Amino acid sequence: MKRIFYQRRSVALTWLISYLTVLLLPILCSIFVYLISNRTLETQIETANQSLLSQVQEVSDNYFNAMERLNLELTWNVNMQNLLNSSNYEIHPEEFNVDAYFISKEMENYKTAYSFVDQFYSYLKDYNKVIAPSRIYDGKYAYEIYYSDKMPFFEQWFETVNMNNLRSFMPMVRRDENGKMQKTVAYVSSFTFGNTNSPATNVIMMDQKHVLGAISNVELFSKGHVLILNDQNEIIVSNSNTNEDVVGVLDIPKKSLNATSSVAFFELEGIRYQVLYMKSQRSGLMYVSMVPSNLYWEKAKLVRNFIIASCTVSLLFFVRRNYNPINRLVQTLSGRAESGYGAWVNEFQYIQQAFDQSQTKMDSMELQMERQNQMLRNHFLVRLLKGRLDGNVPVEESMAAFQIRISTQNFAVILIYVENVEEFYDKYEKIDSVRKHMLLNFIITNVFEEIAAQFNDGYVLEIDDGLALLINFRETSAKEQASELERIARDAQRFLAEKYAIHLTLSISRVHNQLESIPQAYQDAMDAMEYKLVMGSKEILLYESVHQEPNQLGYNYPLQIEQQLINFLKLGEFEKAKETLDEIIQNNFELSVVSVDLARCLILNLASTMIKAVSETGSLSESFLVRNPKQIKQLMACETIHEIREEMTLFMKEVCDHNAVLRQRQLQANRQKAMDGRIGLVNDFILANYNDPNLNISLIGQHFDMKPTYLSKLFKDHTGEGLLEFINKTRIDNAKKLIYETDKNMSDVAGSVGFNDVTVFIRTFKKYEGITPGKYKEMASELEK
Repeated sequence: MKRIFYQRRSVALTWLISYLTVLLLPILCSIFVYLISNRTLETQIETANQSLLSQVQEVSDNYFNAMERLNLELTWNVNMQNLLNSSNYEIHPEEFNVDAYFISKEMENYKTAYSFVDQFYSYLKDYNKVIAPSRIYDGKYAYEIYYSDKMPFFEQWFETVNMNNLRSFMPMVRRDENGKMQKTVAYVSSFTFGNTNSPATNVIMMDQKHVLGAISNVELFSKGHVLILNDQNEIIVSNSNTNEDVVGVLDIPKKSLNATSSVAFFELEGIRYQVLYMKSQRSGLMYVSMVPSNLYWEKAKLVRNFIIASCTVSLLFFVRRNYNPINRLVQTLSGRAESGYGAWVNEFQYIQQAFDQSQTKMDSMELQMERQNQMLRNHFLVRLLKGRLDGNVPVEESMAAFQIRISTQNFAVILIYVENVEEFYDKYEKIDSVRKHMLLNFIITNVFEEIAAQFNDGYVLEIDDGLALLINFRETSAKEQASELERIARDAQRFLAEKYAIHLTLSISRVHNQLESIPQAYQDAMDAMEYKLVMGSKEILLYESVHQEPNQLGYNYPLQIEQQLINFLKLGEFEKAKETLDEIIQNNFELSVVSVDLARCLILNLASTMIKAVSETGSLSESFLVRNPKQIKQLMACETIHEIREEMTLFMKEVCDHNAVLRQRQLQANRQKAMDGRIGLVNDFILANYNDPNLNISLIGQHFDMKPTYLSKLFKDHTGEGLLEFINKTRIDNAKKLIYETDKNMSDVAGSVGFNDVTVFIRTFKKYEGITPGKYKEMASELEK
C-alpha cells in the first residue's frame, strides 16, 4: 500500500512540478504582452478611429458631391436657362406655366437618377414660384408643403432662397410624405454664382439617414458621437439625439478644436472623450468623431481575459496528454465523428457509435456517387444524341463504363414533351417546385425504361429542358421494331395519363442501323416534334408518317380574305370575323396540310392581320395594345393550331367589342364636327396649292391665322389623318395621274407636285403605294397594252 501510495504521490508530484514549470513561462510572457499592449493600444485605436472616420468621410462626400452634381445639372438645364432668360413671358405670360410644367416633368428624370435625394426644387425669385418634380407651387405654399404650415420661420427661409452668391450645405427639418418632420441636409445654391442678381436658387435635400447608414454598423461610432459641420460650424449631420445633454456634448468640438491639432482629449460629465476631426478637401465640410475613452480599455480587458484563457487551455492540454491509449483513440475518432463525446457515454460505447456513424456516412457517399454517376451518364447520352462525343475515347468503352448495353446496331429515339404539369403538381402541394420537378422526371424515367425493357434496352435522359428515350433493339425485324416503338409510346402515354395525370406528346424517329446514326435519330424525333404545331398536343408523332411532302407551294390566305377579316374587326362584327378565321384554319389545316414552315408563316401573317386591324382603328392602338402589351406575345407563344384559334378568338372578341364602341363614338363625333367648315377650307387650300414646294403645316397655319400645332391636331381629330400625311397623299395621287397620263420623267413629276428633291419624292411614293414611281409607271404601261 505504501508503495502504491508512494507511486501515486510521486506521479502527482511529478505532474504538479511539470505543470507549474510549463505554465510559468506563458504567464510571464502574457504579463509582458499585457503591459506593452497598454502602451500601444491608445495609438492603435486612434489610428483605427481615424481610418473609420475617413471611410465615413468618403461615403458622405460621395453623397454631397452627387448633390452638387445635381445642382449643376439643374442650374445649366437648357429649358431652365431659357425660362430664366426669356423675355417672351411679358408678351405671352400664359407660356410661362407651360414651360415651367415641362421643366417639372423633366425633373422626374433627375429624381430617378439621384434616388438618394429625398426632395429638391428650384425657387424662381422674379416669379415667387417653386418648381419641383411634377409640381409647381407658390413660394409660401411650397414652404407649407415642405417644411411646416406654421409660419414663424417662413421669413428666414424666404430670406435664404433670395440670397445672392449663396452655395452652402445647411441643416434643415423637412416634412416627409407621412407628415413627420425629418432632419435633412440641404444644399442651397443660387444660380450664376458670382452674379449679384441671381434669378433663382436650387434647394436639394437629403435626409440624415443616408449618411448615418455608414455609421450605424461601426461599434466605436455607435457608442460615441459623429458630427459633420459646414463652413459656418453648423451641425448638418449628427448621430446623436437632440436632448440638452447631447447638445452640450456637441458644442465642445466647436470650442476646443484648433487648426494645429487633429486630436483632443477632454472630460464631460465624468466621461473622458477622444475627439478626432478631419476637414474634407472635396466638400470643405468638417468631420468630427467623439468616442468615449473607456471603449479603448475594453480592448485591454480582452488581453487580460486572453491570458487567463490561455493558462486554462494550457492546463487542460497538459492534463489530457496523460490520458491512456483508449482516450487517445477516442480523441482521434471525435475529430471525425459527427457527434461529440457525451458525459454519459463510456469510451467503448463512443467507439461503437463512431463506427456506426462512419458506416452511415459511407452509405450516404455511395448514394451520392451513384447520383453523380447518373448525372455523368446523362451528360454522355446528351453528347451522344447531339453528336458531340470526344473522338479520343471509343463510344463502346464509354457505354460500358456507364453500364449501357449494346445488343444490336439498331437504334431509335423517342422525344418526351410534358404538356401540362399543373394537374400533377396539385397532388403534391406540400412539396416545393424543385422536388416536384424531380419527382415528375423520376416517374417518367422509370415508366418508360420499364416498358422499354420488356423486349429491348431503353435509357431515358434529360436533354434541353425535356426528356428523351434512347432505344437499342434486340434481334427483331424492321416491321417489329416499328410496332415496338409505337407500343412503348402508346403504353407509357396511357399509363402516365391514367395513373399520374401526366399528359405527354411523343415524337418517334426512324430506326437507324448504325451507332454513328444516333444523332440523326435524335434529329428525326426533333423534326417530328415540330409537327405538334399542326397535329396538336397529346399526340404520338411518327417521323415516317408526318415527314411526308406536304403542300410546299403556299397556304390559302388571299389578300381579299385578309382585307375582309380586317374590315369585320374594324366594324366590330365578331361573329363574321370568327367565321372567317375558322374558314382560314379549315382550308389550311383540315382540308389540306401545309408544311411546318408554311404553318409558322401563316401564323405570323394572321398575327400581322390582327396588328393591322388594331393599328387602322386610330386611337385603338393607343389604348388597347398599350393596356394589353402581352396580347401579341401570348398569341405567338401558342404551340398548336387549337391554341392559336382559341387565343385569336379571344383577341378578336376584345378588339371587336372595343371597335364597336369606338366606331359609335367616332360617328357621333363626326356628326358634331361636320358643322366646322374650316377643315373643308384647309382641304381646298391644299388641293389648290399642293404643287407649291413651300407648302407645309406652318404655311397653312399662317394662311388661316392659326398655330401649326393646333391646326394639325384639329385636322387629325376631324379626319383621322395627319395634315402632313394628307399633303403627301394629295401630292402622290396627283403624281400618279401625271405618271399615268403624261410622259414626264420623274424629276418633272416631282417638281409638278411640290417636291424639290426627286429622292424624297421616290421615298414618299413608295411609303404610300408600296412601290417606286418607276415600277408604277411600268405597271401602268402594261395595263394600257
